[in-house]
Amino acid sequence: MFNNEFPRMSVLSLAVAGALSAGAVAPVLAQGMVLEEVVVTARKRAESLQETPLAVTALDAAALREAGVRNLADLNTLAPNIDVVEANGSAPLASVYIRGVGQRNTGENIDSGVGIYIDDVYLGRPDGALLDLNDVQSVQVLRGPQGTLFGKNTTGGALVFTTNKPVEEFEGSVGLRVGNYDRLDTEFVLNVPLTDSVWTRLSGVTRKRDGQIENLFDGEDYMDEDQQSLIWQTRWAASEDLTLDLNLNWADTDQKMRPQKCVNVEGANGWQAALFNAIAIGPATGRTLADFCEEAAQAGGGDPRTVISDLGGDYKAENRGASLVAEWAINPDLSFKSISAYRYTEASQNDELDHTGIPFLHRTNTVHPQGGAGESDQYSQEFQLIGSAFDDRMQYVSGLFWFEEESGGRQSISFLGPFAPAIANLFFLNISPSSLTAKNDAIAAYAQVEWEFTPQWRTTLGLRYTDESRDLRVQDYSIDASTLDANGGPAIPVGGGLFVVQRPGFEYNPAFVLEESEVRQRKVSNSDVTPMASIQYLIGDSDWLDQGSLYLTYSEGFLSGGLSESPTGELEPFEPEEVENIELGFKLDLLDRRLRLNGAFFYSDYTNRQLTTLVINPEVNSPSPATINAAKSTIKGFELETTWLATDNLIIGFNATFTDGEIKEFMDEQIRIADTSVPPAAGCVRADLSLIQVDSCPNDRSSENLPRLPEQSYLLSAQYALDTAWGTFLPRIQASWKFDMEFCFDALSCTTGLWFEDEQFELSARLGWTSTDERWSASLYGTNLTDEDYINGGIALVESSGTGGVAVAPPRMYGAEIQYRF
Repeated sequence: MFNNEFPRMSVLSLAVAGALSAGAVAPVLAQGMVLEEVVVTARKRAESLQETPLAVTALDAAALREAGVRNLADLNTLAPNIDVVEANGSAPLASVYIRGVGQRNTGENIDSGVGIYIDDVYLGRPDGALLDLNDVQSVQVLRGPQGTLFGKNTTGGALVFTTNKPVEEFEGSVGLRVGNYDRLDTEFVLNVPLTDSVWTRLSGVTRKRDGQIENLFDGEDYMDEDQQSLIWQTRWAASEDLTLDLNLNWADTDQKMRPQKCVNVEGANGWQAALFNAIAIGPATGRTLADFCEEAAQAGGGDPRTVISDLGGDYKAENRGASLVAEWAINPDLSFKSISAYRYTEASQNDELDHTGIPFLHRTNTVHPQGGAGESDQYSQEFQLIGSAFDDRMQYVSGLFWFEEESGGRQSISFLGPFAPAIANLFFLNISPSSLTAKNDAIAAYAQVEWEFTPQWRTTLGLRYTDESRDLRVQDYSIDASTLDANGGPAIPVGGGLFVVQRPGFEYNPAFVLEESEVRQRKVSNSDVTPMASIQYLIGDSDWLDQGSLYLTYSEGFLSGGLSESPTGELEPFEPEEVENIELGFKLDLLDRRLRLNGAFFYSDYTNRQLTTLVINPEVNSPSPATINAAKSTIKGFELETTWLATDNLIIGFNATFTDGEIKEFMDEQIRIADTSVPPAAGCVRADLSLIQVDSCPNDRSSENLPRLPEQSYLLSAQYALDTAWGTFLPRIQASWKFDMEFCFDALSCTTGLWFEDEQFELSARLGWTSTDERWSASLYGTNLTDEDYINGGIALVESSGTGGVAVAPPRMYGAEIQYRF
């Protein structure tokens, strides 16, 4: 006989309960020692994880603490098919991929396919999104398109963070963490009831650590941590039916960049390196770019965390946000929710793109006096109506969403040079300066209804309409040649970045003046309807199964198009990314609810997948990352999450994923040195750069691997609870593997295999302790205990330079932490 173990949740059940996964083990129920029920809000309402017809991993505060998760980057191995690193390229900002979908470019003219939400507020920019998880109630990782309920930019999935809200009791905590690389972190939480109905909560974090990449050029250590954040929340329980939550938050990051290890690509003849070796690098230094790259590659005896970088670079970001959430229980079966939010982001970064000790390729925001940080103002408003009917047999969610983002101020200057003396005793400086102003608008309406037509069978239908527009304005600049000589001498441009200067007497003025030149502006609009449908069967008790469910879900996702640089320098549109996803999943509790098996088979069919290319205008000779559409691609796979309560004190977790990504149609343009003895091939355009000629030709990239999609990944963890008279000790060990991941950038780098990592392995351990009164807790921890140096990123501009950069995982980290609760 069917027995539904999970009662239907009322629309007023808004708290997220404890969560379980193989990567982070939550406490078990004291009664009968079984795996506890997990409550999630992945569908905008509280419901049991085992009854939710989508792939989601949920982690509560205890699970996060026991797994040593301190910020977003620490989630990298804990959930299936998620890849998170603490830097994108060289900049230490959020870079998240779910099921092989994310975004490498971080400009205001493009968004990621993974949406990040904190307390229902969408974070539009990745700057400052490496969230510190100090006072967090739960984290949910939603895999697969979430186009109906979350909508904006979730073709790969979504990360949903929920903070702890103010409560009616006085409480708080203080914490300290120390470790190698002179780590010193502090955190606090203070909750104060102001009246019987007004409560406030203040939490803060500081993270400081020395850099773990040694730069022999200046003797400094890079890729440090220097972050601070504050969250101030106030809750007013205006009545039994109405609650208002005000959230004010601030975060600041001031860190050095992640310079990379230079890699010489044998046989690669970069057209840009060939040109500038001849006219600038060779005459000024007597060496070639490849020589400088080889010197950087051998630095520290080839140690991947020892580099030579003349720029090094720095990264700064400040975030300020405010949100007001109102929840009104209209009646026991209907509630209304309003989410009003504002977020301000200011960020700048100075990127080393050549990974050597010479100024071959630098992209900067603040090195030049006329440079500037980018600023972004984000406004959003969402209304939700959440209800149930027909004795809770029908559950529904509907909503309206509005979003506006205005960005500007970022002055980006790409430097090639200076070099002196260049060819014929000239002076060489080739720059590509521009400032970008963008306005992004979006509106959406959505609805989703679930119907329980028998105690065992449920079906869900959903629909979302989205309309977005993007307006991009690019102001270009040029050098005022009369200001190049600090001594006031003449500087006459002769083309290609070369200047005739007065010698002797010429002294380079790094504060030369930039003059406004061309303006490029364009606007695009896109709209889409994203439906979803699922059918679910709830399994009752049997001889081998305690409870469970099977589901089949069809969903679609939409990532708006935009504008990007083209090889001609013009702004060209790229198409919206669309995905159709089919998922067959199961969620099973067995062995008297001591074993939990959750899994999903999925197939995602992408149209116009937004990938990254490199465009170089031969007139300016400056590279720029751009967005391009791969017309057809697919990703299919299987995900498994397992939690086993092996004994009353021992919990073992195991995750596994198997994926297969295929690009079926992806046409690009490739620039290469021309063979002048023959005419250009069909479809190619030849350009004369004086000393060399280059051909820009169509290039079929459909044989490439999709970026950051491991073919296999595994996670194995074990945690034991040992109760003593001095408290509870929690030793934990965790090992993770990811196999066959691609980190290449341009087309040529993707054929070399040098940016392909065949195995990422990480071993971590932790010994936790909690006092008998649960006021004190402490732990010893270690990550990457075997000190692996696997590839986890890079910038490979092989077609232009014949070289590239590789970044590897952080080294072994260890330390101790202590916390007191009151």
